[in-house]
Amino acid sequence: MEKQIPLIIDTDPGVDDMLALRIALCSDAFDVRLVCSVAGNVSLDLTTANALYLTKIWGGDIPVCRGTASPLNIDSSDVHGAGGLGKFRLPSHSFALDPRAATEAMFEALTASDEKLTFVTLGPLTNVAKLLREHPEISACIERIYAMIASKDGTGNITPFAEFNAYCDPAALDTVIRSGVEIVFAPMHLGHEAKLPMAAILSHAAASERQRLQEVFNGYYDDAVGAGYIAMYDANAVEALLHPELYDFVRCVAEVNLSDRPGQTFLRDDPSGHCYRLEIKDRRALIEAMLSDLLPDSAS
Repeated sequence: MEKQIPLIIDTDPGVDDMLALRIALCSDAFDVRLVCSVAGNVSLDLTTANALYLTKIWGGDIPVCRGTASPLNIDSSDVHGAGGLGKFRLPSHSFALDPRAATEAMFEALTASDEKLTFVTLGPLTNVAKLLREHPEISACIERIYAMIASKDGTGNITPFAEFNAYCDPAALDTVIRSGVEIVFAPMHLGHEAKLPMAAILSHAAASERQRLQEVFNGYYDDAVGAGYIAMYDANAVEALLHPELYDFVRCVAEVNLSDRPGQTFLRDDPSGHCYRLEIKDRRALIEAMLSDLLPDSAS
């Protein structure tokens, strides 16, 4: 087996976060060291509860830490459901959070590792920015950040100008860009291109998964994406690590507006830039890979 990629995942589940987490936690390609919650798709209490439950059922003993609320705590329950996972409600369980704050656990994981760690961020960058502000030297311990955030051309989905994760905490995104850490952006438009049919996911799922997935998918994104499809926004940040051959990595310079159009981003192509933006090379192959990675042990 090839050497595993050591990861820290920062997430705000959220239905599409749930699917990205499933892919990452069930893949033998990754050594997930830590999962942290951040406010975003729903409140910090809900994202933390969702991250804890999903990580424990799919990832086992991986520590899960409560993160920080982003400055704009936007209610997206009309998209993700009241609890963040469609109509699914978490069952009673005995799973426990790691008592450390997210940034403390991130710092300890990075300094304890004998190799650089890769971040996968699926929500606002509040936690990562806090870590880099408190410990700017820790950037040397980060291999790369694969981030589902931003748009490449100044368009948005929460305002006409801002992508949701960037809008929730534009100052955090600016801090991370200025840190010099190499960022691989999975911009908003990739989710519009990578859509999985719900019926295909359910048909590939094991019987034990189908009811939960059906409850999660119930009503999700029907208006925004079209009935019967899931926009795989966050999964692109994971798939680019699993299947880099399915993407173009375009060097760029990243900019975020902090004033009149907060959260508006531009990813400007520049061969001297320290960031990359992803473009999908082969949409059909990517969708097939996503479906296979999402349910690797399930019978079709």
